[in-house]
Amino acid sequence: MDSVFFWIIAAVILGVIELFTGTLVFAMIAGGAALAAIAAAVGAPFWLQIVFLGAGSVASIWGLRPFLKQALDSRGGPGPVLGTKALEGSEATVLEQVDSSGGLVEIAGDNWTAYPLEPDQLLEPGERVTVVEIKGATVIVWRQS
Repeated sequence: MDSVFFWIIAAVILGVIELFTGTLVFAMIAGGAALAAIAAAVGAPFWLQIVFLGAGSVASIWGLRPFLKQALDSRGGPGPVLGTKALEGSEATVLEQVDSSGGLVEIAGDNWTAYPLEPDQLLEPGERVTVVEIKGATVIVWRQS
């Protein structure tokens, strides 16, 4: 039963890492860890749990990840733009001064760490800006004309 908890904790940690990377790789490995937890719950030996981890991770990285990436990537073809790509081009309000060392903006009710597109730009609180790009958990913004 200890290995069940080990695999569940590993899956959760990998899931949290995925939140910071956004690559879907850690999510796929977390799926493999969940498979290993199921194997441990039914009494499989540790070596077989490792096989389930590896096989589940590889199968999901090669089989499931490309479809998920395409669905989340706006360049994936026709269809709705999903995920953070949907925020690119949207309007934001500067909450705390944004300069080359960062700042804070509000996009659709959520606060984001922001940097200006051009390092010499200084954006003051209350200004309206356009989201140019999203890099992880930060946004690159540009002053609206």
